[in-house]
Amino acid sequence: MTNKATKKHHELEAEVLRKSDAVLVIGKTMKEKFQQFSKSVYVITNGFDTEKGQKETTLDSNFTITHIGLMNADRNPYSFWKAIKEIVDENDQFAKDYQIQLVGSVAAEVKDLIHKLKLENVMDLGYLSHKEVNEYQRKSQMLLLAVNNVKSAKGIITGKIFEYLQAKRPILAIGPEDGDLAEIIKETNSGTIVDFNDIETIKVEVLKMYASFKKGSLKIDSKNINQYHRKNLTQRLSEIIIKTIS
Repeated sequence: MTNKATKKHHELEAEVLRKSDAVLVIGKTMKEKFQQFSKSVYVITNGFDTEKGQKETTLDSNFTITHIGLMNADRNPYSFWKAIKEIVDENDQFAKDYQIQLVGSVAAEVKDLIHKLKLENVMDLGYLSHKEVNEYQRKSQMLLLAVNNVKSAKGIITGKIFEYLQAKRPILAIGPEDGDLAEIIKETNSGTIVDFNDIETIKVEVLKMYASFKKGSLKIDSKNINQYHRKNLTQRLSEIIIKTIS
């Protein structure tokens, strides 16, 4: 579009917000941004549903690290791959025990980096059914979550975090330590988040989880996750609707 057309779009967007009785956003950073247009801005995050008839899952025998979802060029956790490479070179037993599982679309840039670093124990599983994805999440020793390394990263809350919470396995996230995602991980005690470029801290966290795995005690005592159940989010939405129309 031309600059004139873009300007008009922004003016119309602002007008819609100013005239709205209620504005729904998915995170606190977005709420702060939109409050310049409206005093009635509410946060309703994404969430998870309870799976019916879910059976007990046996954890993987290997030290599996699983990433679910799109891993494109912006979401390629370079520091994570570099950290894993250094651990593999320094720790022979880790090199035998670890296995990284990528479920979903993986960009060519990611594959090229993995090949360049000569990381052999990486499985590209492609797309799987939702049922299979849930199983991989629940039996994995730990879960990897990568945030897009872009200017707006602080406000990014990947939808996958909520299914990760339901799986109740330790989460290692790569992203802004002061972002919305970091706040969710902290308040739910579901894992840890490390800055994009902090290779050393990533190594420390991975090795810490690996040590617990070797002892047979790798688990997470998450809390406050039911607030992200879609039943409770729907209840919150109904309250906003009632408040708005009354």
